[in-house]
Amino acid sequence: MRNLFKWVGSLTSVVLVKRCRGEVEVVGALITTVIVVGGFAVLWIWLYPRYMDWEKNVRDAVQAAQAASREKLVLELAACRGGQVSVVVTCTGEIGLRVTSVYLNESLVWSGSLYLAPGGTATIDTVGRCGQVLRLKVCSSRGNCWSFLEEAP
Repeated sequence: MRNLFKWVGSLTSVVLVKRCRGEVEVVGALITTVIVVGGFAVLWIWLYPRYMDWEKNVRDAVQAAQAASREKLVLELAACRGGQVSVVVTCTGEIGLRVTSVYLNESLVWSGSLYLAPGGTATIDTVGRCGQVLRLKVCSSRGNCWSFLEEAP
């Protein structure tokens, strides 16, 4: 009877050990799953806003580049009297543009903000010397610059 009890006890302990070992593996797998899913959730929470910011910046840059490529401007030297040079600018592109600076012989002579709608024309008066070759450059707010050489009368 003693051997039978011991043997049953051994059999019970073996069964219990196997049963515990299976439960431990399941619990371990569940804990590992929770850790992995939690790690990916934390990574996604950290990464997703940065991805959205990056996507917005790329989209804005593409739209700005497309808008800049549709800007077109015609420059014309209207008159040169005394120390006054008048420049006529006409927007011939599909979209309006904002003139922000005018350079005369690589010197900034006008800075401001002048909006031109498509087909719009404006005259910008600047200070300059007449009777010489003038290099006129007009820049927009989107970074485009147009220039031409003109001999001032």
